[in-house]
Amino acid sequence: MSQIFVDGNYRSVSGGLRTVINPANSQVLGEVAECQDEDVALAVTAAQHALPAWSALSEDDRYSTLQAASDALQARSETLSALLVAEGGLTQREARATLAAALTDLRYPSANVPQRASAVRAVIGPASSPLLPIVRQVTAALMAGDTAVVSPAKGAVLTNLAMGVVWAALPAGVVNVLAGEVAGGQRLAGHPGIQAISYTGSAAVAAALAQAGKPIEAWVGAADVAIVRRDADLDLAVRAIAWSRLRHGGRACLSSRRIYVDSAIAQDFVVRLHEFVGLLEVDDPQNEASVLGPLGSPESAKACEGRVVKSMREGARLVLGGFRFRPSGLKGSWLQPTILADIQPGMLPLREEMAGPVLAVANFADDRELRAALMAETDPVGLSVYGADVDDLCAWAAPIPARAVWINVPQSDYAPPSAPGVRPTYRPAYASGVVPDFFTLDPLRVWSLT
Repeated sequence: MSQIFVDGNYRSVSGGLRTVINPANSQVLGEVAECQDEDVALAVTAAQHALPAWSALSEDDRYSTLQAASDALQARSETLSALLVAEGGLTQREARATLAAALTDLRYPSANVPQRASAVRAVIGPASSPLLPIVRQVTAALMAGDTAVVSPAKGAVLTNLAMGVVWAALPAGVVNVLAGEVAGGQRLAGHPGIQAISYTGSAAVAAALAQAGKPIEAWVGAADVAIVRRDADLDLAVRAIAWSRLRHGGRACLSSRRIYVDSAIAQDFVVRLHEFVGLLEVDDPQNEASVLGPLGSPESAKACEGRVVKSMREGARLVLGGFRFRPSGLKGSWLQPTILADIQPGMLPLREEMAGPVLAVANFADDRELRAALMAETDPVGLSVYGADVDDLCAWAAPIPARAVWINVPQSDYAPPSAPGVRPTYRPAYASGVVPDFFTLDPLRVWSLT
């Protein structure tokens, strides 16, 4: 798409075009605009002009107006789903779940609107989850009376430009969508007309954006942890952790990046994980049967492969995968689903994000030592715990300063955002004794908020 979405319409840019490559097969998918400073200025000006009228609306009126956008999203779902697959590398299942969650957020926006002055807000999103975080941030901003200038990541531009048809259901200038390096990150955040920032992605980028000296709401990658206790249902834990960790090619924002398993069951867990992950369908995400897609770029696949090799040099045991490959001969950004075991404190998988389809398993022998290690984390922690007694698991997790806790269900950004200052706890909604297959069951149906 050679245009951007500004002031309620698509318009041409003054700069050139950039080629978009399908990460699954390295074929050219299309072109996107490269904004220049004057294009950014037009989008910010449009948001400024729309701010007084939009912020003057009551919360009920903003809610009613968003219903038109939700209707437009539903009507556009087929096109957007295809772009999520082709541009973002999401599988068919992931694309459907993403759109369902985005539609829910638009149709039922949170009533917990912060009491603050309305602003022209830069909304900057990740490539790993091309649509949902931006929809959530924009919706929250609109309900608070803000107007928005959206800057999608490099691997999510076509999808978010196509969302212009959805945002066109709102008054002109309330939401604007840019593209290109000039419109990204610090350049947009530093524009004098931008008054606030919303960002999803890495902590390092969030820190750089904060240097603009403007209020920032950041959802950053965390040291997300899965704990498998001795009495856990291993069939459930294996499927849930694999689903959480391997979504979006291992790039999902909320994902069990660190897996701690009780030493008494660790070997059994690794064997079962190998059997399960080794049989997953890894292929072109255009195929309905595929459950694991590519990484976002060849550079990402090479970097993740390098981290796996470095982990092995530090003493990690390679159980499965580990290297780039070509499923069905596809010349895309692929890394084999990988299992690393015998991870010890200080090893790379516990220090850095692997950013790919890598499950790193560490053992623990003592609950107290494990809890102390988790409480010492400097990064925000999302925690999933697996065991037989739900009430006991909740009590065990209570003192850990986690931002959210999942009990016998996988960590997932499909879960609805919580109220400010409230730590949500997610429990299973499926019937007792039923082991769901998280690669076929709709993820929106496997949890409930308590």
